[in-house]
Amino acid sequence: MSERLSAGWGMWERAGLGLLAAAVCTASAVSACSGEDHSVNNANGEGNSSPGVYEPPSEQPEPAADKDEATDEAPLIAAADTPTDPNFKVAFIGDTASGEDFRSVLQLVKREGAKLVVVQGDVTYDGETPSEWFSAVDGEINTSTTTIPYFVSKGNHDTGWSTIGSGLKSRMATWNIPSENNDPTKKNYSVVYKGLKIVMVSDSETSPSRASYVKDRLANDTHIWKICSWHKNMRATNVGPKNDEMGWTIYENCRAQGAIVAQGHSHTYSRSKTVTNDQSQTIDSTCSDPFNLCLAPGKHFFFDSSLGGHDMRPLNTTVASKPYWASTYVSGFGALFITFYVDNDPRKARGYFKTVDNVIIDPPPSSGKTSFTITRAP
Repeated sequence: MSERLSAGWGMWERAGLGLLAAAVCTASAVSACSGEDHSVNNANGEGNSSPGVYEPPSEQPEPAADKDEATDEAPLIAAADTPTDPNFKVAFIGDTASGEDFRSVLQLVKREGAKLVVVQGDVTYDGETPSEWFSAVDGEINTSTTTIPYFVSKGNHDTGWSTIGSGLKSRMATWNIPSENNDPTKKNYSVVYKGLKIVMVSDSETSPSRASYVKDRLANDTHIWKICSWHKNMRATNVGPKNDEMGWTIYENCRAQGAIVAQGHSHTYSRSKTVTNDQSQTIDSTCSDPFNLCLAPGKHFFFDSSLGGHDMRPLNTTVASKPYWASTYVSGFGALFITFYVDNDPRKARGYFKTVDNVIIDPPPSSGKTSFTITRAP
């Protein structure tokens, strides 16, 4: 243990930081997290059930806690100093199917100028084949005139994952994007693209566990912006009908490294405020503005963007009324867009959720804003 701490200290000392990053906003980040309006106008730039019908999970829920992953050993945290490309816009969607509604979402992605699509699972429903989904997505964003790469986390309806994973692997080779660890056929895999670190995990438990995979891939990672991507949820992390299926340890492992958590599965949209504990949904008292979020080791936010084209589920008003939510929505298909490295600041990002009808609903119109801001501390 002492050797690991010594090695971690040496790395920080060489970086000229002196101390490991604390799980609070630094002095420079506090100003950015203070609630100042940094918004700009971005407007120009699974169920096989019917909507409103609850469908029990098709698989047995997984344990709500991964006690075997608990540890008293502090995770190694590196200086977050590797930036993304400037103005790197990413679209986050989930639960797509391969029909016209999905194509409408992809057309929105093109209109908004996204450079990458990250899909939180469930791309095949109702007997659809992987080839049908690839035909739909490639027909819109992987053509002779448009190339927007995409990565996918496995969802519970993606029963043909061997074919899906192989298709993703071959396309990544065509795009000259190597996996950082594993490849999509392994279900748990990680990628670095344009300086964005993305760790994708399966909808069902794996060996080694998903929580340990995330922890290992993020330990000592130097990227400023990190994404944890998976399909399923906990009851408290979605405003649709889904119950506890992921376990809290994997969320906390992402939070320990200041990584954003991207989810699907609920066929709704929701985004949390900055939280310092996922299991208790503790809002960061130093950064509580719903439209100015803070990331640092020990604090992050989670979202569920699963209005990708299949269907929409009703709002669970009990969960949606909780104070840790910044935004919720269930009334139209669309995508969450986050642009990293904005305003010439590698530690600043800006996000918004837009529907296929070109309406921004996060932030809501009542806020007077057209985007929310994210600031990453060291």
